Amino acid sequence: MIKNELYPHVFRPIKVRGLTLKNRLQYAPTVVLKCSPEGDVTQEMLDYAAWQARTGVAYVTIGNTPVVHSDSSAWLCEMDVTRDRCIHGMNRLAVTVRENGAEMSVELAHAGRGSASSPGNPALAPSDVPLNGGPLGHIKAMNRGDMDFIRDSYVDCALRCRKAGLRIIMIHCAHNNLLAQFVSPLSNKRTDEYGGSLANRMRYPLEVLRAVREAVPDMVIECRVSAQEDLPDGLQFDESLEFMKRAQDYVDIMHVSRGNIFFNYGSTFTIPTYFKGRLLNVPFAQRVKQELRIPVAVVGNITSLAEAEEIIAGGKADIVVMAKSFMADEDLVHKSVRGHAQDVRPCIRCDWCGNANTYGTSMRCAINPKLGKDLNTTGIIPADKAKDVMVVGGGPAGMTAAITLADMGHRVTLYEKSMGLGGLLRDAGLAPFKEYLRLYTGWAVRAVGKSGAKVVLGTEVTPQLVERENPDAVIVACGSKYIVPDIPGIDSAKVVMAADAEGHKAEVGSRVVVCGGGVVGLECAVALGMEGKDVTVVDMVPVGDFARELAVFNKIDLMYHLEKYGVKLVGGRRVTAFSDEGVVTEAAPGMPVGGVRGDSADDAGAAEEAAPGMPSGGVRGGPSVDEGGAMKTASGDVVIYPADTYVIAMGVKPDRVLADELLSRYPEGVYVVGDCVGAGRLLADANQDAFHAAYRIR
Repeated sequence: MIKNELYPHVFRPIKVRGLTLKNRLQYAPTVVLKCSPEGDVTQEMLDYAAWQARTGVAYVTIGNTPVVHSDSSAWLCEMDVTRDRCIHGMNRLAVTVRENGAEMSVELAHAGRGSASSPGNPALAPSDVPLNGGPLGHIKAMNRGDMDFIRDSYVDCALRCRKAGLRIIMIHCAHNNLLAQFVSPLSNKRTDEYGGSLANRMRYPLEVLRAVREAVPDMVIECRVSAQEDLPDGLQFDESLEFMKRAQDYVDIMHVSRGNIFFNYGSTFTIPTYFKGRLLNVPFAQRVKQELRIPVAVVGNITSLAEAEEIIAGGKADIVVMAKSFMADEDLVHKSVRGHAQDVRPCIRCDWCGNANTYGTSMRCAINPKLGKDLNTTGIIPADKAKDVMVVGGGPAGMTAAITLADMGHRVTLYEKSMGLGGLLRDAGLAPFKEYLRLYTGWAVRAVGKSGAKVVLGTEVTPQLVERENPDAVIVACGSKYIVPDIPGIDSAKVVMAADAEGHKAEVGSRVVVCGGGVVGLECAVALGMEGKDVTVVDMVPVGDFARELAVFNKIDLMYHLEKYGVKLVGGRRVTAFSDEGVVTEAAPGMPVGGVRGDSADDAGAAEEAAPGMPSGGVRGGPSVDEGGAMKTASGDVVIYPADTYVIAMGVKPDRVLADELLSRYPEGVYVVGDCVGAGRLLADANQDAFHAAYRIR
């Protein structure tokens, strides 16, 4: 038994409509895509829900559960609660969660204008207002029959949840989903009694809430609301608060969230990016709690039990809601109550988990390969079965491999040729807005030190060293090297690497050209823009393909910050030389010939894919592109971008020399992981590779 001395308010039970919740923690609703394409509960979904419950929360909310599964689903593989044949699976899920220590709720939702649609099956919405002002769907403004049907669908699903044994449901009135679309002046342009004034705009959502309350008087109903949509014409806090005051007549918990999910700047608050600070919505929740008579829950970049304790003890909310912090470390509660909060693996806010929705794949975590899985690694290898394992490379893959192997019970030696661990993670965390990544890097280095693995720094591993040490297995995690192009002028004093520019290891002038439109180049451009530099980014690909590897909401926020700091983006130009005048470019193969405007995202036909919903007045999906002082030849084939400093951010290439040598010598026992596997790898790939390679060594 662990006595609760650190978090007295977090672990104080709360009684809501006759249901006692064991503590003040909720696992936030997330889209996990672990049901079947038809919406049936799968074994993977059961396992995931059990994993969620074991985190120690009072209740788990299954995210985005559509009330009209056939045509209101925003994503494939969401749970179906719309038919009686689903009750069996729903009940199995609720029982599984309860058997693992928590209550289960579902987030009943309708995506409205964000629903899947076709010409013959338009999305239902309060008004025909396309997403982001573009032709992104077929929309029908709801008539009275449609409104009655959707209201009855909410009621029907609530009743089915009760039949399945649930005691809590959530009604989704946030993020510009259907009910929120009625409340928001951005999406409600009706001229009848359901549009215009706030009283009219909130009329229909209140009718739905009242109908659900009347249908399930004994169930706890939680209502999720955006405090504001963070868009100029969207819902503002004063109106949202008035809606919450009226809605409390029909619900038991008010859940304060934020933003507008539909791929605009507001979405970066709904799914907080790595640019956002902590406790994002707590000030709103505190104000809501002052005005409402029912318990208030709050979500948004809450990362620890210490923060949760401060929120509840300070009277700012009654329930604290987290998801990504639990995804990053399912033992957050268990470590914290034992006084080991410093050992909690911190989320980096990369949104690799949520980006799975974009591709329709099952949710995974970039830094926690055990997410949702009942995979115990601690001490699973008996001492007499332990192997001597050599890990080569102290970057993210090597550190994860060493931590996992040592936890399993193997004898591990980690070799790193530099004098410190971290690899390219250290460079990736240099920008001032990359605090979450810096915290993770520090955690990983500490975890290696505590793991029991032997660490040998300043030693480059060769085939001869491997032969001499004769390990039972080798995990090769040599990572990658920065690409330095072999072009004229590369040795100029004006040329610096991105990491040296960000880390202030090189002098950077007031006018900068960054060569490379990937994440490294664009983050460097923002960092330099924050310092007041005049920055232009040049790349071969269209502007719409810049930072293509970045998760969608982080890309939207990155593009927002590029515009905020006046960074100019130029696509379709290949860097051919560095001269005294500037960065010399020519049109990339297949791209238009001409100046900067001719290579902008609009002219390249890539704007719409970049970041829909960005502020108007510039290139859609990125900052406006102007001539930027570029000098052209008479033919326009060559364009020179003058600058004081030329920054290289042209990507990385795998360091496969040792891996290929060992694979050719040893047919078994060699595992290649991380960046050295091939080009285009992510931190998530490194950690997933390393964990599963280590787990296979038995």
